[in-house]
Amino acid sequence: MKNAIFPLLAFTLLFLSSCEKDPPPLDLERFDVRWHDDDNTLNQSIGDALGFDITVNTTDNDPDDQYIREWEFSYTVNGQFAGILQGDENMRSNTLNFEGEVFIKNLALPGPGTLKKGDAIEFRLWCIDNYGTEVEQFHRFVLEQ
Repeated sequence: MKNAIFPLLAFTLLFLSSCEKDPPPLDLERFDVRWHDDDNTLNQSIGDALGFDITVNTTDNDPDDQYIREWEFSYTVNGQFAGILQGDENMRSNTLNFEGEVFIKNLALPGPGTLKKGDAIEFRLWCIDNYGTEVEQFHRFVLEQ
């Protein structure tokens, strides 16, 4: 009987010691987008603006254990990367607050030409903490006029 219990006990101890605790998640508390019809066309056009209000928090009980180390707010036009609007590397913060306004007509395009009806602009928030945990959120704006 002793011979059967010892291997089972050893296996159980090895199994329990190899289990790792999952890192705490990042909390995307707020990702609010406000559309401003600046040119009064009543639809999404090149003369409009978008206001972003974003908050990301760490969730570890000990604020020294988890921190946001990098983030970026970027955009693509018709699926092609166009640029980074704002971001930070090598930071060490428990909260990311970003408020910004983007004027569609001022966006740089990834190639030649101009924006036209049907073009899709996709905004992306990306954030990573010291554990390698990531959070990502998108907002898509399609020109109607």
